[in-house]
Amino acid sequence: MGLVQRLLGQGRFEPIRVVTEVTGAAGETNREEIPVGQVVALLRERVYGAMTCLATLAVLVPYTAPETSPWARVLDVAVATGGLWVASLLADWVAHLGAFHSAPRGRAALRMLQASGQIVEAAVLPLLVLVAAAVGLLSTSTAMWIAMWILVVELGVIALLAVRMAHLRWWQQLFTITGLVGVGVLVVGIKILAH
Repeated sequence: MGLVQRLLGQGRFEPIRVVTEVTGAAGETNREEIPVGQVVALLRERVYGAMTCLATLAVLVPYTAPETSPWARVLDVAVATGGLWVASLLADWVAHLGAFHSAPRGRAALRMLQASGQIVEAAVLPLLVLVAAAVGLLSTSTAMWIAMWILVVELGVIALLAVRMAHLRWWQQLFTITGLVGVGVLVVGIKILAH
């Protein structure tokens, strides 16, 4: 067993089981197990969405002056997020065509939409902060910094949720969370130094 596998606890790997409860129209509750691949896709797309949004904000901070319209920043983040969302959907669709020789339908299409929707969900809180600036509650610059720190915290929450499902020792969990949050802090830190 390699060093990385030992560090990450892969020697005793067991796939996680995520079970959801779905309530139907008649009030009955059905339990449905989510495939491991879908959980991976959901977490992966959430990280992609948060990192893309964070990178977009970090690039825009130096070009944000007191006269910069917060609506322009809302549009910038929405376009970047929307672009990644469309790219994710298109990539999944093409991959499905290649693997299954047909377009995704039914549950497969729904799972693709759920996974790619994580990209959009990652940008919701930062966009709300920018909208708060647009209605005059914050300056645009302050909203940009708050939105970036929200994304750093979001990366930490994603990592925390992921490691809670894994069979890792406490220090491996801490290492994983610190690593993901560290990347976000590094992006913000570089911007602070450059600003």
